[in-house]
Amino acid sequence: MKIYKLFFIFVLIISQTVAALPFSSHRFHTSLTRIDYNEEQKLLEITIQVFNHDLVSVLKSKNGKPVDLEKTPDIDKLIFDYLNENFVLTNANGETKTLKWIGKDSDADSARIYLETNSEDNLEGYKLKNTIFFESFPEQKNLVVCRYDGKKSDLMFKVGDKVKEIKGSEK
Repeated sequence: MKIYKLFFIFVLIISQTVAALPFSSHRFHTSLTRIDYNEEQKLLEITIQVFNHDLVSVLKSKNGKPVDLEKTPDIDKLIFDYLNENFVLTNANGETKTLKWIGKDSDADSARIYLETNSEDNLEGYKLKNTIFFESFPEQKNLVVCRYDGKKSDLMFKVGDKVKEIKGSEK
């Protein structure tokens, strides 16, 4: 719990610092993902938080046209397609989980994207590929916090990392 709180405070401080800088000075590139196993509903509930400036930049580059998180008509599809390429979860049997778009919200600095997938299993032994923004920002870091069955697993992805296994420890 402490590392999650510390990282949240870190992200908050960084987002406030970045908000005060001109966009060309944006030097911190990070995402924060939380994956919770909802045993009652047999769901993995996923929240991915990213900086708006990074998301817009990557989507513009990928699609070859300007995008606006509030005005581009197909923005949810663009984001979801991008995530399906760069955020891939496989179960312990090696089967890729199909992500379902739940929605997104944003403020001036960041966007939170909500996904889910059905799962009869908790996250133990699952593998995750998280290459969000790696193609655009060599200093990108993606922190993932997984919670399931009284366990917690923290994963840190940096450029060059491909897939990591989720192994929980007692909270």
